[in-house]
Amino acid sequence: MKKLKLFQKTYLFTMILMALIIIISHTLLYMLLPTFYMNKKEQDLENISTQLIQKLEETNENDSKSIAKDFANRYNVNIKLTVQDKSYVFEGINQTEVYIEPDSLDGGSLVIPEIEENIVLQELNNSSNQIEQNTNFFKVKANSLVNNKKFKTQDGINGSVKTMMDLQSFKEARSVVFMILPYSIGISLIISLFASYIYAKVITNPIKEICETTKDMKDLNKDAYCDINTGDEIELLAHNINSLYKTLWNTINSLKQEIENVSKSEQSKVDFLRSASHELKTPLMSIHIMLENMMLNIGKYKNHDVYLAKCKDTVVDLSNMVQEILDTSRLNTWNEQSEYKTIDVKDLLTKTIEPYKITAKYKDINMNIDYSNSLDINTDEKLLSKALSNIISNAVNYTDSGKNINIYFNNKSLVVENECEPIPMEHLERIFEAFYRAEFDRNRNTGGNGLGLYIVKQILNTLDISYSFDATENGMKFTLTFKEAL
Repeated sequence: MKKLKLFQKTYLFTMILMALIIIISHTLLYMLLPTFYMNKKEQDLENISTQLIQKLEETNENDSKSIAKDFANRYNVNIKLTVQDKSYVFEGINQTEVYIEPDSLDGGSLVIPEIEENIVLQELNNSSNQIEQNTNFFKVKANSLVNNKKFKTQDGINGSVKTMMDLQSFKEARSVVFMILPYSIGISLIISLFASYIYAKVITNPIKEICETTKDMKDLNKDAYCDINTGDEIELLAHNINSLYKTLWNTINSLKQEIENVSKSEQSKVDFLRSASHELKTPLMSIHIMLENMMLNIGKYKNHDVYLAKCKDTVVDLSNMVQEILDTSRLNTWNEQSEYKTIDVKDLLTKTIEPYKITAKYKDINMNIDYSNSLDINTDEKLLSKALSNIISNAVNYTDSGKNINIYFNNKSLVVENECEPIPMEHLERIFEAFYRAEFDRNRNTGGNGLGLYIVKQILNTLDISYSFDATENGMKFTLTFKEAL
């Protein structure tokens, strides 16, 4: 069996529910109408009788007949007034008559059921003269209500009043209601059809719109948005879906960015390992060639003392390079192991720069240091000391004899300037790459191993310190911009 959609389910359920309500309400109305009508008529008859008694108790015997007659005409009821064993009957308009024994009206109200007309006529024909002369009978209508009350006039005379109210009009009204009932049910059902359709549309349209929008969200449509303004829980649901999709979209973008960063990092590691293996291969091959030639006593390599010393120097350089590579590989874990504390950059710079003063003096380099305007920062002292050491080492190594190195603070920045041949822009763009050296001959004696500035870049990025390396008219300038400790 084919499953119904939400609109069809809602429409059918609402229609069936309304149809049941209509049928049950009409049935109850038809069944309970006599009870309510009888209760209402009994209350009305009780009120009429009470008012009549009040009037009769406020007057004398002579005026009581006119009052009873006035009540019979005004309320269209039959009234039997008994005063000092004298009975007076006052009839309303258009009364169908029956006769009952007065003793049956011992108090309260009495319902006279519907009586077959031929029986009443037969009894009337048999004893019409007797009934007209006998005041012990009270003439009432068939299908009626009768109420009996006693009273005492103003002049102290006892009496009683029997009041009868016709129910014939209710019988006719009930017949009319029964005839109209099918039409009323039919019209109510037709109205329910349209009302159920409108209700189902109002309820299901926002949900259908949410379904369509979530399809776009499933396809990762960036502009997907549930624009529902119903002011109820459905609008709240749409708002929650929009918030959820926005969060998911941001999470997806963050994951994409993270994946790209991880890919770049992995690619960087691969490139670094490839470059490291190439850089390590060159000195190892050099050592291998020198040792092999010395073992074979070929040419100039017969002088073992000279070439063994060269092998030793190459091994030292190789050991330093391996240590730099190991330090670089540990940069990813240093961030987790960092111990941040507040330090004075002046104190750190003083300790870091001390060993390079000797080298600068040996190369006849003027090192000008201005510690004024120093500041306190919150950082990892070991990592920053490593970065500063590499920066100052580069400045000393690439500054010509007799030139100057200027180190000073400018606002919240530390500036290291050295006089040298400015690095061309095409090399400056790649100067922070691993194993990249700006010299065209890539001479390791002057160009180093190409890891110094790469390590500086990794450390400063880890410490979230802004930096720049620019060419000036007389050389190069390295600038570190700090965030002052709070």
